[in-house]
Amino acid sequence: FILRQGMGAHKPRGILCARKLHNKRRLNRWADKNYRKAHTGREFRWDPMGGASHASGICVGKVGFESKQPNSALRKGLRVLLKKNNKKVAVFVPKDGCLNFIDENDSVLISGLGRKGRTVGDIPGIRFKCVNVAGISLKALYLGKKQKKKGQYFLNQTHIMNQFASVSYTHLRAHETSLHLVCRLLLEKKKK
Repeated sequence: FILRQGMGAHKPRGILCARKLHNKRRLNRWADKNYRKAHTGREFRWDPMGGASHASGICVGKVGFESKQPNSALRKGLRVLLKKNNKKVAVFVPKDGCLNFIDENDSVLISGLGRKGRTVGDIPGIRFKCVNVAGISLKALYLGKKQKKKGQYFLNQTHIMNQFASVSYTHLRAHETSLHLVCRLLLEKKKK
């Protein structure tokens, strides 16, 4: 009994067997875990990021995660509300002291932690990491190459304060119109 190269035993052989081989292969590919995961669409249901590599969200709060045995530490992280589907996820903040660059209600960009949607190392249940804060890379902030912009609310407040800054009396007199002059005379009369 001689086995032919390329085909296993008990497989259909011959000129008219292509359909049989094709159908058999199509059905048996579903036994492969990675093939099944890629083709069922199941990952889009359980994956908070919906199959995307990155997702934008808003920091809801800072939290600490206890590491698994035998390690004993508090890993720094965030709770992030994703913009695309309003799901809350736990996110790890890499690098020492980077949690100080992130405030509540900051816009953050998250990505996978590196094991195809599974947890990494001694951090239980954390599948994502923070990459970007308020449009600036977390690594650039850590290295001191960039500084975080002040919040939009703060900028608006300073702009309003600058509008109502005190001005000298001579400056006001220089830009006085006839309408202003009448008002000033009436005010001066009231004072007397």
